[in-house]
Amino acid sequence: MRTSSFSLILLASGVFAALTSCDSARPVASENSDSSVTSTPTVEASDVSFDREITQGNYRFTVKTYGSQDQRVASVRSYRGTAQTIDPLRLDITGAVTNVMSGDLNGNGKPELYIFTDSKKANTSLYAYEFGERGYTPITAPGNPSGTAGTGYSGQDTYQISGNKLVRTFPVSSTTAAADGTTPASSSSRSVEYTLDASGKLVMGQSMDAPRP
Repeated sequence: MRTSSFSLILLASGVFAALTSCDSARPVASENSDSSVTSTPTVEASDVSFDREITQGNYRFTVKTYGSQDQRVASVRSYRGTAQTIDPLRLDITGAVTNVMSGDLNGNGKPELYIFTDSKKANTSLYAYEFGERGYTPITAPGNPSGTAGTGYSGQDTYQISGNKLVRTFPVSSTTAAADGTTPASSSSRSVEYTLDASGKLVMGQSMDAPRP
């Protein structure tokens, strides 16, 4: 039997409608996603290597990491009261998480979450985010310290929050050529303070050296 042109048109319209319906079900990327977030990380639920919950005002954060290799996957959930404010945030991190802290360093009422790892590579041991009612904004980790504060810098950062400042500490050493050219003259640690400005940028402040034990 010959199919009429009208039937062919109806068939084509049905196929197009089905494809459109399937496409509309595809997930849409969040406006506040960043390049460090992995959309579909593969993790084993039983392979949890870090699990902690902290609060900041009315906000509550849970942080979990999965895996035991240098590269791991972290999962962050944010709640305001009992309501979840964002879809679970998943990101790739370097090193094992040593601590997580929250604060409001710039005093704008939006809590920040700071994740610290034991990575020894330069500028790879801090992951920070500022959270709002229905989203988050990544806080860029500070680069190499500038000026005299950066002299002798080679990574191995550790961080902590002190008051309304983020304090970064790292080892520095200087050498003076002795007879064999290898004798170290001194070895110390340097602490650099950072404030968080209104735009969410970490701004370097004063630095101080202290002898290493």
